[in-house]
Amino acid sequence: MKIKNISRLAVTVLGLMGCITSFSIAARAKSVIFNDFGAGHSYNPAQGLTVAGTQSMPGFVEWGEAFTPNGRFNLTQITMGLGWLAGVNGVTVSLEANNFGAPGKTLASWSFLGLPQFATTNRAVQTMTFAQGIVLQSGLTYWLVAAPLATNTQAAWNLNSTGVTGLGAVKFGSVWLTASVPSGAFEVLGNRIVAEPPVWSLFSVGLLGLLGAIRKRSA
Repeated sequence: MKIKNISRLAVTVLGLMGCITSFSIAARAKSVIFNDFGAGHSYNPAQGLTVAGTQSMPGFVEWGEAFTPNGRFNLTQITMGLGWLAGVNGVTVSLEANNFGAPGKTLASWSFLGLPQFATTNRAVQTMTFAQGIVLQSGLTYWLVAAPLATNTQAAWNLNSTGVTGLGAVKFGSVWLTASVPSGAFEVLGNRIVAEPPVWSLFSVGLLGLLGAIRKRSA
């Protein structure tokens, strides 16, 4: 009888532990932090925000678009709609912290190469995937900034096709100018970070006690 009772308790404990594991995984499912694409990552093919190097017309220009998470997230993916016009085909993109309403400290930086010819498509997108490590804080504003890859690069950040407007920033040389503008097409994904509720912590302590009781009874 002793052995049967101990086995039943062990099965119960394992079942409860399985429930906790399932809860933990569900709480960290991938979420959309920001998205202004149309269906199928579609965007405006004929209008965009100019991204240009110092040797191109109209001279050096880079663009930033702001977004604000509604929770804490581990950043996993950023997708953008970008097009190429002339010069070296590529754009440098950076994720930046907010600095008094404008782009500030760089948190991550990468490049997209081989962009599609501007105005020839409304669905070709560029995607960057991140390993866990960049945590976006709830309520803080972040900036996605597109800059020319080379001095002769002429490119564009395609506008969204959904009518979304937001805080944008343009830099001609060294000064950021900000205004509410039609937003460039982009999407930010992440795994939501959910703090373990106190009730689950207490439940875990109860399970440890139950395991201790099983040990004593088996002894």
